[in-house]
Amino acid sequence: MSNATSSSLAFSSLDALPTQLAILDEDGVIVYTNRAWREFGNENGYQGDSNSVGTNYLGVCDLSATDGATTASEGIRAVIDGDRGEFSFEYPCETPDEQLWFTMRATRFTDDGETYVQIAHLDITDRKRAELDAEERAERLRNLARMLSHDLRNPLSVAVGYVESLLEEAVDADGLEQVAGALDRMEHIITDALVLARHDAVEELSTVDLETRAAAAWEHVDTGSADLVVADSFEFRADPSLLGHVFENLFRNSVEHGARDDLTVRVGVLDGDARGFYVEDDGVGITAEACDEVFETGYTTGEEGTGLGLSIVAQAVHTQDWDVAVTESARGGARFEITGVERPA
Repeated sequence: MSNATSSSLAFSSLDALPTQLAILDEDGVIVYTNRAWREFGNENGYQGDSNSVGTNYLGVCDLSATDGATTASEGIRAVIDGDRGEFSFEYPCETPDEQLWFTMRATRFTDDGETYVQIAHLDITDRKRAELDAEERAERLRNLARMLSHDLRNPLSVAVGYVESLLEEAVDADGLEQVAGALDRMEHIITDALVLARHDAVEELSTVDLETRAAAAWEHVDTGSADLVVADSFEFRADPSLLGHVFENLFRNSVEHGARDDLTVRVGVLDGDARGFYVEDDGVGITAEACDEVFETGYTTGEEGTGLGLSIVAQAVHTQDWDVAVTESARGGARFEITGVERPA
């Protein structure tokens, strides 16, 4: 292959790139731009020749009033001077139709003894919009958590205190008990909503024991006359706080929906190659039709349920990169299988 053919192939290859690309000489003057660069200029009302060859790119940056342009100019000069091998930064770009985001990368190279800098502008709009959407959702959740924990919970605590005081004085006890029950339900809703809002990331990963964690969670739930049986145990890696929410809400679900006084809840290790554990009961179980809906926020079959318990389980499980499925236990009750857990090395 001749040098001329090789050079033509190289420029054709650069023209095929979807990334906007320009090459500057040591003075910052543009000596080459690819097709994507020219097309972007034509599509967005660039004043002048869209190929930009002969334009001093550093001069354009210096004349711009934006902080990003100043940063770009300083970074490119550092690359030209050899103070750094490459430079990159992210910046927004306003077009006539929309706002875009790009990453600019400047890379130094030499050819036939001459120094050049390659400038590439990579469109990161989709990624940036996803990040901004995620930040907006996170901020809404933080605001919700603040509202629930302060604006709503504080007056609720005051109301509970007054009701308890009046109950002790036997003032309209029947009516006050109804009020107390409603306030108690509000407290449960707030607690569950705060778990959903706050526990969406792994904070601490450690080696835990199935039996120990299940027994500890059982003590935190009003289980009435129900019994807990841990069939077998093993060690695995988990976030203790998230795991606690898994057990507590599964236990509470069994007790509230098991519909029998002598309910038994069993916890054990899954058989075979499945890496995980199960929580099952001998209650009335879950219908096949409901198995696909039980983890949805707001789903409940009881008048007293918040509809958040099993969605908390799903969130706590998925946050740790596990999976959860519901089926029927050997005794006809509900059986939840958590898989994908990691054994300690």
